[in-house]
Amino acid sequence: MTAWGCRGAVSALVQLVLVGWSAGAVLAADDYTLPFYDPAVTMSYGVDRDRTLNRQLDWTGHVWNDGSLHYGRVYDQHTGVDYPMALRSEVAAAKDGTVVDVEGGFGTTQFGAFGNFIRVQHADGRQTLYYHLASAADGGIGVGGGDAVAAGERIGRSGCSGNCHGAHLHFEMLTWSTTAHSYLPVDPLAERRWTTWPGRIPFDAAYVRESNGGTEVIPRGQTITHWVEFRNTGGRTWRNAGALGRIGLATWNPAAHASAFWANDWPYSWMATFLDAPSVPPDGVGRFTFGLRGSPAPGSYSEYLNLVAQSVRWFDYARLGRYYVPIVVSNVSQCGLRAEPKLDPSRGGVSQAIRYVPVPC
Repeated sequence: MTAWGCRGAVSALVQLVLVGWSAGAVLAADDYTLPFYDPAVTMSYGVDRDRTLNRQLDWTGHVWNDGSLHYGRVYDQHTGVDYPMALRSEVAAAKDGTVVDVEGGFGTTQFGAFGNFIRVQHADGRQTLYYHLASAADGGIGVGGGDAVAAGERIGRSGCSGNCHGAHLHFEMLTWSTTAHSYLPVDPLAERRWTTWPGRIPFDAAYVRESNGGTEVIPRGQTITHWVEFRNTGGRTWRNAGALGRIGLATWNPAAHASAFWANDWPYSWMATFLDAPSVPPDGVGRFTFGLRGSPAPGSYSEYLNLVAQSVRWFDYARLGRYYVPIVVSNVSQCGLRAEPKLDPSRGGVSQAIRYVPVPC
């Protein structure tokens, strides 16, 4: 039977909704998504919005008149948002932009005042900083100065370089100050800069339904139409436009293999279809419709498929589940299927299962 593991997406900020704000996912103020791909990652410390020593102001407006650590909230003089994660976890661009500065020469776990980072300039005038990254030699730096990056694109890998106590990503948002004549840190949580609240990873999905959740029986040489629907549980709106980030359903296992079942409506032999609708926002449901042609010899097959933001990111197939379409290519021309009991003579003819038999036209 077709399967897609409906694992509930755990928001990376769901534990933060503690004071005054609804835990429901709503549109936020801007177009940033969380800078990684694992929705189970949670924040350890946020931005201290009060620059006075021993006075801390977190994103909710709560004030502590001390210099203590407040896990899950803030610590004194902290300028970014910390996300604990394993060494060399993938780090994503939070928004479209251009890389303006990179450092990758420090060791992945080299402690000191400085560390590895990537700094990205965005069209809205803000910058984002991804700090404590793994070394360039360890694959921690995936981009160079001047490179254009797409929202959700992998740009590096996490580490524990610089002033770091335990592997994590320090994510910082900066805005130009006309008085200081420099970029100064701001709090993306307090300013609601995520596309959803709580913030989500860029690309995530959950299986909803499909036209046939069982086995597709295709007469050899003929084409049938199949559709499947997924809920957008990520932070970015799905689009059916452009060459970069267009959401499609493509072959998997191995990725982008030429399908034996590709039909005339497929954009490529490995791309079954793109999103049907022009766009699907977070929490919306998108349908993907495609043909399946019975080209192989009669027999039983399975075609594995996965969602992809074209030229940016494959969805996490292993974590989401394993979507596939069971297929029987038949020599019998048929106009449908009839359910019949499968009898077991050794048990007095009692039905043990159901089989599906083609109905001739």
